[in-house]
Amino acid sequence: MTSAWFLVLVVYGLVGVQAFSPKYEFEFPTPEGLTPEPGKEDVYVLLSQLLDRVEKLERKCEDRGKSQVAFSASLFNTEKWTHYGPFDSETRLVFEKVTTNVGNAYDNTTGVFTAPVKGLYYVRLTCNVGDSGSLNTAVMKNGENMFAIFNTLGLHSSGSNGMTLVLEEGDRLEVFLWPTRSVFDQSRLSTFSGFLVFPM
Repeated sequence: MTSAWFLVLVVYGLVGVQAFSPKYEFEFPTPEGLTPEPGKEDVYVLLSQLLDRVEKLERKCEDRGKSQVAFSASLFNTEKWTHYGPFDSETRLVFEKVTTNVGNAYDNTTGVFTAPVKGLYYVRLTCNVGDSGSLNTAVMKNGENMFAIFNTLGLHSSGSNGMTLVLEEGDRLEVFLWPTRSVFDQSRLSTFSGFLVFPM
């Protein structure tokens, strides 16, 4: 509201300059009850319109700040070559090393991204094949498979996939490694990323 009150003071100043000419007697108005002086109604209408506009712009800026969302995380914090899997059942991958987390919507203790606002998001997954020689991972939205990486080219080969997704506020994204497959990383090779394209 600081900018709004600055605007009020500027307009009051302009009104005051006109009002304190020898022709007029002027009573300085208060914000709570603006009483237009005869013949100067237009100035008060303009002031009211400007105040409304400033308040709308401030609300828009606040909303925009809430809807700034982007994250990127690597699978492991360590720079050592680390293989993960294979396992007998599907296993959630927790991408530990957070590089970017604007909006704090990604939780690196659970591996879950929770959409803070409804909108169109772009999500990308890149993974490297571990010592099992094959890889199959999937990005799940609320338990439903959205897209996957499948790679049987052998150790240290990689795959990447991405998709735009409409997410409701509270929707959860997580990555699963399917049984008998493995993945590896050394803090920058296997990554999970996403960002809000625009709110809806």
